[in-house]
Amino acid sequence: WVSGLTSAFPHESVMLVKALEAGDTRTALEIYRWFLPLLHLDAEHDLVQSIKLAEQVMGRGSERVRMPRLPLIGERRAQIIKMVEDAAASRPSLSINKAA
Repeated sequence: WVSGLTSAFPHESVMLVKALEAGDTRTALEIYRWFLPLLHLDAEHDLVQSIKLAEQVMGRGSERVRMPRLPLIGERRAQIIKMVEDAAASRPSLSINKAA
């Protein structure tokens, strides 16, 4: 499992790999589908800034980037923060752990 978002959501990343190793494709798909909007950030032009901002929002790093990149601002920054906060509020680890 290689993803820029594993630092922002390490628990879900580990859960995904463990579910796959255990052959639990239902759980793996649930986690992957939850993760997918965030994973698409890896394909954007501002992927480094977006991932670092996601880490910061989750309390796991800093949005600081090296030149020539600059931290996200304005609408794009607000969009990424909302996406990460929404993902954090709907984490599959919350529902899967309750069901277990």
